[in-house]
Amino acid sequence: MRSVVVPAALRAAMAAAHGPDGLAWCDRLPERVAGYAARWGVPVEAPFPATYHWVAPAGPGAVLKVGYPSPERDVAREAAVLSAWAGRGAVRLLAADVGGADAEALLLERVHPGTDLLDAPDEEAFPLMGAVARALHTAGHARPGLAVDAGVLVDLRTGHPDLPTSVTGPAADLLDTLRATAGPPALCHGDLHHGNVLRSGTGAVVIDPRGVWGEPALDVGVALLNPLGTLPADRGALCAVLDRRLQLICPAMGVDVDRGRAWTVVCAVVSALWTAQDGLGVDDTALAVAAVLTG
Repeated sequence: MRSVVVPAALRAAMAAAHGPDGLAWCDRLPERVAGYAARWGVPVEAPFPATYHWVAPAGPGAVLKVGYPSPERDVAREAAVLSAWAGRGAVRLLAADVGGADAEALLLERVHPGTDLLDAPDEEAFPLMGAVARALHTAGHARPGLAVDAGVLVDLRTGHPDLPTSVTGPAADLLDTLRATAGPPALCHGDLHHGNVLRSGTGAVVIDPRGVWGEPALDVGVALLNPLGTLPADRGALCAVLDRRLQLICPAMGVDVDRGRAWTVVCAVVSALWTAQDGLGVDDTALAVAAVLTG
């Protein structure tokens, strides 16, 4: 097996998130990767430029993903969600080792060509994201363990000093209304965007699910905010882009456009709150999206 490289971006992210423990974990990572490769009998290639997990091709049919064992149990939740979907609209989970004290790992199906949608025009990307999400929502499974409920994604009422309560308060009210009027819940991706949808054969599959138990229209919100940095600053142009995207994704996903719009407002304010909580200031774009869709 070739020597295991730990990307600089991963080391930086682990240092920022976990301090010296994160850097020490990166130092132990080559040994952990070699152990998983031997355990599952796969060759390991150069890693992808991932930020929060070590991810690399493992031969023509698999991908190895190794993560830090965080309290949020992100890798374990991903394993539970992918297992529930069983390849219907998502990459297949081939093997998993979760709950370990030093690392958690997944062996995932490798799809071909495996290109994401970051460079795809809206007219291609949004119907494709809608169709693959619809496959996830209708997969017909029980709620997997570790999937979170839409109501506990974030405490909007607590807010943040950088964000006015005139923004977070109405978003919290809207979230309460959406939950109270929702139909039967489905297992949603929770972070559906262009980088988390890969072309596979004649269709597409998702990767990196957050795993949220809620109404299907929830998956509209994050998609409309992406790709990052592509939304226009002009209010009129922004309104036109968002309306067009809603008309492209909602019918393909099989959800009501108005509920997709409402979930986008909630997701935009949640995104702004997370940005503020991470010490990154005010996400003016996310707040502009919320304002345009409610104004």
